[in-house]
Amino acid sequence: MAIETEIYADGVYQIHMLEQTIRLDLMRLQPSPENNGKPVPKPFERIILNPQGFLRTYEAMTQIVRKLEELGYIRRNPDNKPPEA
Repeated sequence: MAIETEIYADGVYQIHMLEQTIRLDLMRLQPSPENNGKPVPKPFERIILNPQGFLRTYEAMTQIVRKLEELGYIRRNPDNKPPEA
């Protein structure tokens, strides 16, 4: 299968559930004159998944996180606190 379209996103802006679908709103960081030119998240695209598709996506992302940990790119925060800026 050939992938015909690629979408770049800086992250997920919001995840919410509506009826029986999970919606992931993607975002890009864009400079903002109102924020002294500092980047702010701007939602631009939505992915809508059924619960089974969301769980498959979650499992695939979990495997990537484990691989990143093995390679030393990331490490778990034992206190489960968000990292300080």
